[in-house]
Amino acid sequence: MSGEGQRELVSGFYESFNANHIDAALSAFSAELETVDPGMGTVYGHEPFREYLETFKRAMPDAQAVIERLVEAGDTVIVEGRFVGTHTGPLATPDGDVDPSGASVDLRFADFSRVHEGKIVSYRTYYDQLGLLTQLGLMGESPD
Repeated sequence: MSGEGQRELVSGFYESFNANHIDAALSAFSAELETVDPGMGTVYGHEPFREYLETFKRAMPDAQAVIERLVEAGDTVIVEGRFVGTHTGPLATPDGDVDPSGASVDLRFADFSRVHEGKIVSYRTYYDQLGLLTQLGLMGESPD
């Protein structure tokens, strides 16, 4: 897949996520997808990734992934952006649901999507977990 095709594939995923079209978002990914997230570790396949996306959309139905920079490096597309939304729904965690706080979230992230044969085969996201918890009001304010 050409560089432009890879960039379009990855940006299409974010557009579908932002529009709440989870099935369309998933169509960009291989069935053998490897997902790495600091909060959940490494999982494989569409179903865990669907649950991951739906967890965020359930907790923050207005959630948007704002692309600030998109760079191609070989078979990998790197996105630097911000995850923004309002915590108006329950947030599922390993310790149970967190009730809606009404808090606004504006969290910087970096995602690395490796593309093979027209599908994303590896999705790695990096973000400040403590920053997310603090913005949700679940942790004390962090010192600057």
